[in-house]
Amino acid sequence: MTNNKRLLTKDEEISHGMKIQSAAQASNIILREVEAFMQSEPSSETTLRIRLIIDKSKNLEYNFKKIEEISKVLIAELSPESSAKEQLLRTNLAKVKEGGWAKGQMIVRNQGLVRKLAMAHSSQYVAQDDLIQQGNEGLIRAVEKFDPDMGNKFSTYARDWIKQTINRYVDEQHTIKVPEYLRNKIMRIRKAQNTYLQAMGKEATISVLASECEMSENEVETLLSIKPDAVSLNKSFGEGESDLENFIEDEKSLTPEDAAEETMVKEKLKSALEALSPDERVVIVRRYALDGKGKATLKEIGDDLGLSKEAVRLKEQRVLRKLQMSADLQHLSRIE
Repeated sequence: MTNNKRLLTKDEEISHGMKIQSAAQASNIILREVEAFMQSEPSSETTLRIRLIIDKSKNLEYNFKKIEEISKVLIAELSPESSAKEQLLRTNLAKVKEGGWAKGQMIVRNQGLVRKLAMAHSSQYVAQDDLIQQGNEGLIRAVEKFDPDMGNKFSTYARDWIKQTINRYVDEQHTIKVPEYLRNKIMRIRKAQNTYLQAMGKEATISVLASECEMSENEVETLLSIKPDAVSLNKSFGEGESDLENFIEDEKSLTPEDAAEETMVKEKLKSALEALSPDERVVIVRRYALDGKGKATLKEIGDDLGLSKEAVRLKEQRVLRKLQMSADLQHLSRIE
């Protein structure tokens, strides 16, 4: 019986690392075949199924589970005369499966390192399961980035990735104020994620988490989309700029590894903005960079709207007061 608590030897790390990189190369070969098929059959049911599997996946060449799903869908669609293409897909699919197993081993065997580093950052302000989840995100990226030809010991290489993701998360907690009942639900999901990852060596799907936590898939997706930098939900709007910014994610703190999903806070804010007049919406969206293009000055907005700086300032204050009375945002401020 395999001892999942035993650290991998250096030779095992190199062997697993080589299998993972070989699987990533095989994934890219498969993805090229998939792309060619989708371009030739853009409206087919198979193309639609593949798009649904891919969805918004990042680092797809390392998402070996999805590569397996995509490959099986495409192989089932191939005609008998496409035997050479089928053989190409099956040959590379075998490498992907082997890489998936190796990736799982490296994740499972390094859980002790993740827990050790998570415990070093444990405090009353940050849940242990959240730290472990963040550490595992760093571990997964380390597994994917590890180059066995460099001669480095994996645990040494992974330590920096794990510490970086945990440290960034802890730093971001200074701005977090998520309602307690939502925090509890998120913690439940995180715990289920960690348990599944440690047992299976791969990340749980949304459907698995929904079943385990007795929530709908939509609720799980929504809760997981609340980023650490989505700040206070408990404060009501004031007239000052800083109060409004409490409802806005800090886009600069998003990392390439994190998906830029819609949060429940943004949905409420979007609903409140839709009730404004076009000019009012322009003022708020551009003044607080809600369009992702950076904050505009009063003069810049005034030039676009044909108004003076003072007129824009007064309009901004009126809109902030109006937003303060918004039912959507008042609902957020009452959440406990």
